[in-house]
Amino acid sequence: MKKCKKLGALLLCWACLFSVLPLPASAAGLSLTYRQTAQGAVVLGLSGLESGKTIYGVQLEVTLAGSYEASQVSLTPADPLAYSPGHAAAVTHSQGQTTLTVYLASPLALNSGSALTLGGLSANGMGVIPERAKVALLDSQDIAGGVENLSPAEVPVVQSTDSESPDLPFGESHPITAPQAPHGSYQVLQAARENQVVTVYVQPEAGYKLGSLLVTDSKGQPVAILDMGSGQYTFRMPGSAVKLEAIFVTAGNVYLPFTDVKEKDWFYASVQYVYDRGMMQGMDETHFSPGVATSRAMIVTILHRLEGSPAADSSKFTDVPAGQWYTQPVAWAAANKLVEGYGDGRFGPTHIITREQFVTILHRYAVMKGYDVSDWADLSRFPDIKKLASFAESPMHWAVGCGLINGMDDGTLAPKGSATRAQAAAILTRFCERNGM
Repeated sequence: MKKCKKLGALLLCWACLFSVLPLPASAAGLSLTYRQTAQGAVVLGLSGLESGKTIYGVQLEVTLAGSYEASQVSLTPADPLAYSPGHAAAVTHSQGQTTLTVYLASPLALNSGSALTLGGLSANGMGVIPERAKVALLDSQDIAGGVENLSPAEVPVVQSTDSESPDLPFGESHPITAPQAPHGSYQVLQAARENQVVTVYVQPEAGYKLGSLLVTDSKGQPVAILDMGSGQYTFRMPGSAVKLEAIFVTAGNVYLPFTDVKEKDWFYASVQYVYDRGMMQGMDETHFSPGVATSRAMIVTILHRLEGSPAADSSKFTDVPAGQWYTQPVAWAAANKLVEGYGDGRFGPTHIITREQFVTILHRYAVMKGYDVSDWADLSRFPDIKKLASFAESPMHWAVGCGLINGMDDGTLAPKGSATRAQAAAILTRFCERNGM
């Protein structure tokens, strides 16, 4: 991940070199090509691109015979990644003709060599051949402001041969599920093909910043994300559906008194989140102890705090005496059927909580609060699935399905494993954010 961030920073700096004067590439020698497929689709492309030039943005104007409404005419990009956020296609009319203007842009190269496949042009659901065309190209990565201010030049419209214009990549697409998170938004494609590079455009609300961004495949495994800077992140689509989840946290620097939590730590934002909301405190005044395993009493105490620390009757457990910091939380959790103990009268407040116990308590709490618990993941890929206790089966399907936890680095689920305080903070942050708490 550190390498990815460094690469993203380098790319951002490189892009900034062009931002001083992002001159569009010349349209001289360009042709807009069209090819009609056997299915009647019209595929547009550009030929005659200058050798050695890499194109990152295209402003295209195509004029069609006839008058069409905006909803009737469209250009479907060959690469769904190629679009300019915030700049919708424009449709104008003049003397019985329709002009469609589209803006294609990507932080990654659009072209391959001297050719560029633009996409399929249609009007009233049928392929249509343009009468005239104007094109402007951007050979700089400075596309943050879109490509709407370029000066397109007229280019000839010519019929292409199969060798001059490649087919549209009609390979199978896989869905991208991206539920919007509180305090921010992000733009991303609804589907993409395997190995396609997908860009996520993140926009926090005022006073907030991105705390974490997680992409998981259909097996719940994380997908590597590259930070491109300026709120743009990319990942390469696996051969399955993916789920994207963002967590936005307060942008203000919440004072953390802990000497063992640094801003560079992966868990910093999560610790900031739970500390700011009073959900978790330090083990002492200056130590959060992120690597310390979480106890059963700690987890129920955190949920008890989320509820405003309501009063409860004395605990029924023999190993939960009166007057302890966890006495009321455990009694409250038992009264609301979040915990049941070991069945022999003991709760085990100081015992390390297992991953399956943790998600079971969270699942019961979510049900108590009326939250959606319909997420479901297939756990058969985990070789140690038989170690999962029966009481934790439904909670674990749910927890993996909604991205609260994932498998270990070795591919196991580790249901009997423990959760550190840093891991607990991250899980609780995801839980709270996805439920709008």
